[in-house]
Amino acid sequence: MSETWRRLQPLRVAPGWTIDMNSLYAVDPSPETVEWLAGSVLVSGHLVHDGLCFDARWEPEGDPEGCYEVDFLLLAGYKRRGTVARDHTYLGTWTTRSRSALVATLEEFMFTRRPPADLKAPPADAPAAE
Repeated sequence: MSETWRRLQPLRVAPGWTIDMNSLYAVDPSPETVEWLAGSVLVSGHLVHDGLCFDARWEPEGDPEGCYEVDFLLLAGYKRRGTVARDHTYLGTWTTRSRSALVATLEEFMFTRRPPADLKAPPADAPAAE
């Protein structure tokens, strides 16, 4: 049996959150480790009560000079203001080159339910936050 799972990045998960995908490894980006950062999503999770969600990836994939990008969303299908949301609501994207900053930001988001203050705004054609 592979021991690869032992290299996964530890992450504190707040009550009510589900981690949907986890291939975030405790390795820092370099030309020698960039293959550990491959994949359209490294770690993602959602809050089962209201659909608050995050998806983290490395961009550009395969480039050791890239950065972590995290999209923050409200998923469709969850009740908000008495109505079930029909579309995903994109809150913005946050970037960092630091794995420790990524982990700290994801943990804080899960426990406080507030995305980082320095999000890049959603594109003009994205559904607005409610």
